[in-house]
Amino acid sequence: MIREIDSFMRYLRYEKNASERTVESYGNDLLQFQRFILEDVASGDSGYETHALVSDDEVSIQSISTDDITAFIEFSYDSGLRRSSIERRIASLKSFFGFLHRRNMLEANPAERVFYPKKEKRLPKNIKHRQIDGIIEFPCDGFIDLRDRALLECLYSTGARVGELASADVSNCDLTQRRLRVMGKGSEERIVFLTEGAARSIGQYLEARRKTFGGMTAPLFINSRGGRLTERGIFHLVIKRARMAGYTGKISPHSFRHSFATEMLKNGADLRALQEMLGHKHLSTTQVYTHTTKEQLKRVYRTFHPHSKSE
Repeated sequence: MIREIDSFMRYLRYEKNASERTVESYGNDLLQFQRFILEDVASGDSGYETHALVSDDEVSIQSISTDDITAFIEFSYDSGLRRSSIERRIASLKSFFGFLHRRNMLEANPAERVFYPKKEKRLPKNIKHRQIDGIIEFPCDGFIDLRDRALLECLYSTGARVGELASADVSNCDLTQRRLRVMGKGSEERIVFLTEGAARSIGQYLEARRKTFGGMTAPLFINSRGGRLTERGIFHLVIKRARMAGYTGKISPHSFRHSFATEMLKNGADLRALQEMLGHKHLSTTQVYTHTTKEQLKRVYRTFHPHSKSE
């Protein structure tokens, strides 16, 4: 697939005279797609429907189907990517496969029937509190189990994005004050908070990590080889633990963020305070999470409206 991407990049630069920014953006999107296919095929059970053939870390361009592209778009949604970024990814893929088809490098265009997202916002799947507990509560036998529980607790405790936890360092974590400093979108730094259980789980994980690897390196969450745990690694971790708990629905790290926001609002959290916790630039983004039930809204009304108590 790399050879085809290179041909497309040359086409954009020298035939289309596209701007360097466009070339770079399209190239990054295509490399992300290739990486997704490679890692998804390697994982064997990620919950995404991919069927492309992979050999020696090379994706067979002829084997890529519409299902593979759709799975990548689903993954992009589940990663919490902005709508504009998802639309650009679709445009990149449609341009790329359209180019290959016109140049007779592909018999059929697998992106032809891939459509842009509808105008309405797509809500992530909400996982109930008891289901989250079921995923998090498993017996811990060694470093990997303790790491997985600490990370899952951290996802639900903080509502942080998967990329924010993947890039967090040990020095960003204050277990005494039960808080974590993360770097959000646009390089905006903010503080997120840890429950008592999350702080305890992280402490137990770090202690097991010291015994396993000796000295403490920078990354807060590491893989089995001691390197930084990637976003994709966290995706696989979440799916694996959910399946072990018997949860069969679609799930991703963003599901924990969505459930965090939903539970906070359901229990009376202020919308603007939640906006700060989630790191949203605009309040309208936070309002996506306000799909509470009519009974919940009625309960809030009766609790806070000054005249409701006299009815």
